[in-house]
Amino acid sequence: MNLQKSIAALLILGGIAAGCSSKMLKNPGGVSYSTEPQVLELRGDSVSFVNKITFGPKYFDKKAVLTATPVLNYAGNNVELAPVKFKGESAEGAGRTVANATGGTFSSSGALAYKKGMEKAELTAKVNVAVGKKSVDFPAVKLADGTIVTAQRLKADYKAAMAADNFKEVPVQQSATIFFLINQSDVRNSEKKKAEIQAMADFMQKGYQIREIVINGYASPDGELQRNDKLADQRAKGANDFVFKTLIGKKGMTKLYDDNFYKEETATEDWNGLLGLIQNENIPNKDEVIAVINSGKSSEEKQADLRQLTAAYKVLADKYLPQLRRAEMVIKAVEPVKDDTTLLKLAINSDSALSANEYMKAARIATNDADRTTILTNAGKAYPADYRSFNNLAAMALNNNDLNGARAHLANASAANTDAAEVLNNQGVLAGKEGDHKKAKEFFTKATNAGVNTDHNAGVVAVRAGDYDLALRKLDAGYNKALAYVLNKNYPAAQKELDAIQNLDAAGHYLKAIIGARTDNRDMMTTGLTRSIALDANGREMAKNDAEFLKHHNQDYFKVAIR
Repeated sequence: MNLQKSIAALLILGGIAAGCSSKMLKNPGGVSYSTEPQVLELRGDSVSFVNKITFGPKYFDKKAVLTATPVLNYAGNNVELAPVKFKGESAEGAGRTVANATGGTFSSSGALAYKKGMEKAELTAKVNVAVGKKSVDFPAVKLADGTIVTAQRLKADYKAAMAADNFKEVPVQQSATIFFLINQSDVRNSEKKKAEIQAMADFMQKGYQIREIVINGYASPDGELQRNDKLADQRAKGANDFVFKTLIGKKGMTKLYDDNFYKEETATEDWNGLLGLIQNENIPNKDEVIAVINSGKSSEEKQADLRQLTAAYKVLADKYLPQLRRAEMVIKAVEPVKDDTTLLKLAINSDSALSANEYMKAARIATNDADRTTILTNAGKAYPADYRSFNNLAAMALNNNDLNGARAHLANASAANTDAAEVLNNQGVLAGKEGDHKKAKEFFTKATNAGVNTDHNAGVVAVRAGDYDLALRKLDAGYNKALAYVLNKNYPAAQKELDAIQNLDAAGHYLKAIIGARTDNRDMMTTGLTRSIALDANGREMAKNDAEFLKHHNQDYFKVAIR
């Protein structure tokens, strides 16, 4: 704001009144003031500005001292900031020297902690000129209006962190092998009575949830290839029928005709299996046998070559080939898991048989906060050393803005595990909601190092701290990011962010009005205000006192928009 004419007039009047003949008072036109920003703005926790004063050539009396003291006037308060002194080349004492011949431009910055009421303020300067023993105080000079407090329109939409229930299904499986006679695929009674078959029957009786049954049929590499292919397939089917009809059927279970549930596979002639059996055995002509098996010849050629090794082939036929005529059965399941209805009922009634993970799972699947609170409270009583129940109760309280409740739950959670990432995050959320943004930032840093993604929370804190570049890198899409764009003076990006929000609320429309005011888009400003006030009548009084709309306050179109 250029106040050259105003200050000149004041200096003339002051010089006449004081009867002083100094050139500074007789010819005050050589000084001008300006302030940036012209409307003060809150950034972080303070209001800051830069004042510039320009002295023209041959203006500053060599013996003069000019003292300018910024004063912020708001809500009946007059807060004086540190004065700035300028002196002529021959003047004594402190101050920045101004050359009479050239004059010059000088800048000085000022800042003060923001207090409520400063949103309607005026920055002035008290000016005193002293030449020798004579001193003149001039009326205050207006420097700037203020204060824009749009940064306070930030929503405290911190994200509380819920601890995971860590509930995992415990996989279990049982396997058994059925051996077949040469060229046979029927399951012999002697095989059905084996211990491992009985173990598989017992396994099925434990109530496990069967997820998959895999049956692989094999044939030994002796005989005609086509016949062996058929045998391997028949052995897989025979074992499959045995499992379902004999083992499962007797336990009251039914066969599930689902290809995703059970699988039948065949390995035809199992040359790899034969190689594995003899690898560490002592048999005649072992090296030659291995060379034949690994050769690239056809199955029939390999069999012919092995028969030429008479002693070796007899050992293979008697001891090892019978082990390859088999079907391998694997039943994959998970340990018994309570159904959701049963689990919820037990957790609500505080059943002592539940594990901590079961309590946490029950809380997760609960359909309302009342049940969830009951379950987590029961979990905390049953497992006081497990921080998760207390942490999740705190997260719920934070989401409901119950700060006292959150504080109490977090104390218990921290006592159980002071370094838990979710607890650190939620302590940061609590600090942020309580207004201690420095403490919140410290907690979020610790939580990040502990493994929780706190980007959005850190972005909210960054806006509070006035670091808008950081905020834009951290914040999730939405209102607060749009606000950060506005504060960073990127209005197209801010508008795009708001346009992407469905069912924009009163705060969003009000922010659009601010964008309109800052970009001289009167239609956007008035439409935004009208829609905002329609959703929340409190916007009317806010707009009347908002420095964002300072130059519009007395205009008819503004009055119509907020009526």
